[in-house]
Parts: sequence; structure tokens; C-alpha cells
Amino acid sequence: MIDLPVTTRRVSGTRLLDLCQARGIASPVDPFMGLPMHLNALKRHGIAVHGGDLLEWFVRAGEGLVVNDFTILRESEVAEVVEMLPGRIYPNDLFRAWEGVFFSEDQCRYLGVWHANVHALRSDGQTGLAIAGLWHVLCHWLLKARYPDDLVDVPPSELAWHYIRETERWVIDNGKRNTVRRGDFAATLGRVRADAVYIAPPGRISSAKIDPRVWMWEAWWQGDPYLNVERLYRDKVFGGRTHDDPAYDRAVGEVLAAAEAAPYVEASRPRVETVSPNADEHYLIASR
Repeated sequence: MIDLPVTTRRVSGTRLLDLCQARGIASPVDPFMGLPMHLNALKRHGIAVHGGDLLEWFVRAGEGLVVNDFTILRESEVAEVVEMLPGRIYPNDLFRAWEGVFFSEDQCRYLGVWHANVHALRSDGQTGLAIAGLWHVLCHWLLKARYPDDLVDVPPSELAWHYIRETERWVIDNGKRNTVRRGDFAATLGRVRADAVYIAPPGRISSAKIDPRVWMWEAWWQGDPYLNVERLYRDKVFGGRTHDDPAYDRAVGEVLAAAEAAPYVEASRPRVETVSPNADEHYLIASR
């Protein structure tokens, strides 16, 4: 069992849509996008969206949710993901390190099967949708372990089928060029010209407080149950260590400087507006 945080980082796509529409923003970029459901929501309303992140599974999911306009996983293709296929050799012990600690023997075996099957998919769009769908299976299992009486028991392949089929409703063409890339904020902002930069950077001690589900899913995608992403966040998210307040302040300043070209971004500009829909949400919107 792992300690699941009460809340995790979520970005309201609806809230961002309201902010964009009120200001005529047609192309935002998020250099710390995470799982880009908020970008998918903006895309569904005709806005060209761009994102970047350091974790590969976030970027892969973005290829299915953001970049992909048409590709879905049909029933036969979902079956090729969720079931053990005849003639294919699977590494049964790939995730044995998690057995009895986080998952059951059967769940670890399916994680190995899905890892092999998803890596064998034929397109980036399908791969991204499968990763996004199976991510919800991981979350379901961990919640089930924490609250065994609150969730029903569902066979792994059936649960995976349900969540992957759900991804079909997220695929849409908005007639725009939408992009995601793997890299730090400088790489993302240096390659994109957008109307606005949405900045929600990790906190100063985010490497110590990263949601374990995010770490586990990157480890699953990489096929390494011992993967440690804390160093990635600690050393690369801003290009250097940021565990003390002055260093973190300088790092955030570097992000704002990199975003200077966008019409909407930082708080040092002449017009700064504060939007607080509720006590837990605060947005600083700066324009030229």
C-alpha cells in the first residue's frame, strides 16, 4: 500500500477555457503540462494547444490526447492491448518487485502484459490513448488497495477494456496544429509561439512530494520498477537544484523570462489581473 495524497495537481480545463475566451487567447502553451486533460479540453473548443513535460509518459499520453486528431483504438485493437496474445512471449517477472508491496501477483503479471502490448502498438496516437486509459486502471487498483470495500472487484482485462474504450470520446480534430514535446520549460517555450503561457510550475520541494502514481506510471512505461524520478524533478525541472527559497525564486524568474515573448504571462507587466474563482484557485494574468 502507498500513501495516496488527498489531492493531486489538477488543472481545470473549463476554467482555462473561460480565461482564454474572455481574453481572445487562441493558442496557449503549458511547459509543465502533466497529464494534459486540460489541453484536451481547450482543443475540443477550437483552441490550438501546446505542451511540454519531462516525464515521457505525460508526453506519450499527450500524443494521443492533444496531437492526435483521428486515431482511436477499435475493439480488436483494444483486445490486443488488454489480453495476453498467442505466440508472444511475455516477461512474467518484469514487475515482480511490486508484488505483495503495491499489487497482487495477477496484477503484476498484467502490468507486464500491457507494457509489452502497448509498446507494440502501431501509432503514437494509439499508444498515447492506451497509456492514458491504463493509467486509470493503476489509479483504480491503488484506491482499491487503500479502500477495499468502496470499489467493486473487476477482472484486470475487463477493467482495462473499459478505461481504454473511454478514451475514444477524447479524440477530436480542431483544425489546428497542436503539439507536445519532451523537455524542460526552455526547450518547450523556445519552440512554440503562442498567445499565452500558462505557468503552474512544481513546488519547491516537489521532488519529495511527487504523487507516487505519477512515479509508478513512468516506471511502468520505462519497464523499470526501480525507476526514481525524484532526481529528474530535482535537477532538471528548472535546470538546477531548487531546494532553497532563493534558488527556487531565481528558477521561477528564469521561466518568466523565457516566456517574455507571449502577450499574456508574467506579473511584472503593466497590467496584472488576479482571478480567484474560489479559495483554492488563484490566477495571476499579466498582459502587455
